[in-house]
Amino acid sequence: MAISGQVYSGKKYSLFLGRQSNASTPVAMGTATTTNSEFVELDVVTISDIDFAGGLVTDRTLRTGQQIKKPTDHYVSEKGSTKSFNFEWVCSHKQGIQILLELISEDTSSPYGMAGTFEPAVYKHGATTGQMATIILKNLDSGKEAGQDRTMHSACLTNLSFSLDTTANGGRLVASGTFVSGYAVSTASSSVVPSGSETVFVKTIYDCTTKTVNGSDVVVKAFNIDINYPMVRVGYQGSSAEPEVYSRAGEITCSGGITVLYDGNSDAFLAEMLTNPTDGSGTGEAPIILSDNATVGDGNFAFEVLQAVLTGHNLSIEGAEEGMMVELTYEGTADGSENLFRVDID
Repeated sequence: MAISGQVYSGKKYSLFLGRQSNASTPVAMGTATTTNSEFVELDVVTISDIDFAGGLVTDRTLRTGQQIKKPTDHYVSEKGSTKSFNFEWVCSHKQGIQILLELISEDTSSPYGMAGTFEPAVYKHGATTGQMATIILKNLDSGKEAGQDRTMHSACLTNLSFSLDTTANGGRLVASGTFVSGYAVSTASSSVVPSGSETVFVKTIYDCTTKTVNGSDVVVKAFNIDINYPMVRVGYQGSSAEPEVYSRAGEITCSGGITVLYDGNSDAFLAEMLTNPTDGSGTGEAPIILSDNATVGDGNFAFEVLQAVLTGHNLSIEGAEEGMMVELTYEGTADGSENLFRVDID
């Protein structure tokens, strides 16, 4: 067979994110969103393909009476499988950030958070309740052959991270995460075209004029927060063995780190990290706040982990000209009086 002579450029692909269960007209689990106005484009630097192989149901076992696997020793099935998609985005507009936060919090408007009393969720095939999205990887090459687009529907955002770093991306806010779906990915050409009405929202670490750890002002070099909200597909139905339900009953976590100048204020954080939070006195918690306003909620850009517990105190003793830095790792907690995390994007 002769070569096709076709060349595709990865630069011609675009990533579209669309509301599904939270759409103005909710779309049921098991069906892709196709309404243009529900989509935004995430102008990522690079796009990775959906992971088709990672969640396949497989059995690759050497049988008796042989030392080399035969083709029939490989069993592969898409039935019962999951697909995942990873992304990283230097945030450029408000709507994209807000959709991501809607998908991993219990709020549909800013501020976005997760309370300590949050109840386990179950999403049912054919129902419109839940927190799901449709992801489209679209090849914009006008001369493309069929099968170049990707549509992943009924996808749950199981991980979302935000980072701010004075040494990377000009200090701009970066979002990354993972979507997971229990449904087959369509490779048919997509007709979706986002509305293009996104509101420019470029925020940097330098916009955070309030920077405190345990009530003390700190000089910040970098900050990150990592939110995990797992999803497991349960059951099967239909000829393709698609999931009957998604269960979101696993542990919801929030963790991260903040790197600050080692000075008179941050010197006290070692003792705070060594304090036992279970003594009943409330000590051992070290609230972490980065905000563009002294009163969180009065501005439009903030991160709060009000019941953070410090889990590490990594002091850099190297002789850098900037002075010694200490990375404080933390884990968010919530006893019902506060949120596990709170993010204000308004």
